[in-house]
Amino acid sequence: MKILTIADFFYPYIVGGSAIMAYELMREMVERGHEVTVLTRGNGEESDYEALEGMDVFRYRFSPNPLSYPLSAFRAVLKVRELIEGRGFDLINMHHASGGVAAEINNKLSNDIPTAFFFQGPWHGEAMAKDEQGAADEKLPLKYEMRKKVDRFILRNCDAVFCLSDYMRGEASAIYPLFAPKFHKISGGVDVERFVPATDKEGVRRALGLPADAVILLTVRRLAARMGLENLVRAMEVLGKARKDVVLLIGGKGELWGKLQDLIDELSLENTHLLGFIENDQLPQYYQASDLFVLPSEAMEGYGLITLEAFACGLPVLGTGTGAIPEIIEAALPGFIANGLEPEVLAENILRCLPLLSEVDKASLRSFAQDRSWARVADRVENVFQDISL
Repeated sequence: MKILTIADFFYPYIVGGSAIMAYELMREMVERGHEVTVLTRGNGEESDYEALEGMDVFRYRFSPNPLSYPLSAFRAVLKVRELIEGRGFDLINMHHASGGVAAEINNKLSNDIPTAFFFQGPWHGEAMAKDEQGAADEKLPLKYEMRKKVDRFILRNCDAVFCLSDYMRGEASAIYPLFAPKFHKISGGVDVERFVPATDKEGVRRALGLPADAVILLTVRRLAARMGLENLVRAMEVLGKARKDVVLLIGGKGELWGKLQDLIDELSLENTHLLGFIENDQLPQYYQASDLFVLPSEAMEGYGLITLEAFACGLPVLGTGTGAIPEIIEAALPGFIANGLEPEVLAENILRCLPLLSEVDKASLRSFAQDRSWARVADRVENVFQDISL
């Protein structure tokens, strides 16, 4: 099968759940003998072509300025048509609406190539969360309404829709209720060979320079407003009054770095540390060295691949009731859902869960993750691809 993948964000150029998912699934397709071409964003400074893990990666010029989006979409359509004319494809799959809409525009213009859409979140909802805008009571502002219409256009015209959770299926239904006949639910995935339990936890802590006798909480997130990290930092002030041995490590980069560091300094939190971006070869070690992963998201959590990464390492996860978090965590670890987002509530729930950690069946967490390896997720995706490309 000759596959064209259109992804705004693609690992390793961008690190994030949707970027990793697009990369891992297409890498699996290559290993199964399929020919994969990837079209992703570029800023004009990178090369227009690159070979990666058996995939041909092409870039089109994308401007982050919302006013320039129509021009960026036009460039994507031109590149899609060029690739189709030069290579021909049995199927196109889109992992993000911004660039993925080019495939459906192309089909309207001339070609009729089967398309599959990985709906990883409403584009307008993600933009509103980033801008810290609440849900509009009436008509959406134009810049959000345009994004919603792009999602609706793709959902209406594509041949298959993948969602990672019932929560995200509901988000898609709110945009275009009639997509149900072409809906396919799949899980997020994890590299179970890379993310493994520690054989020597104390040794891992020594290697990372972490205290041997501390209770280590970990979160790894893009430092953005919707992730709830400010609440978690404030929770550490409350937590520190009850437990002097608990330490929080925050991995990731993003626009909230300065604000979070200022908050840590303001509260004089010696138990809370910003790690910055954690390199890929060290990420499994941080899971292995920790006692509890905390997922404090406030909005738009469609799955959270980090939950599977933690489980694969035998690390319990405490999450909020946001989005798909309860759907994922409760299936493997009942009771590890916080009953609120506020700092005091997060602190109370962390204190509630710490005594339970010794009772957690870590082998069961590992088994849960193994059932969701990238190979198993790709089995489902490949079957759908084959069905719609016939």
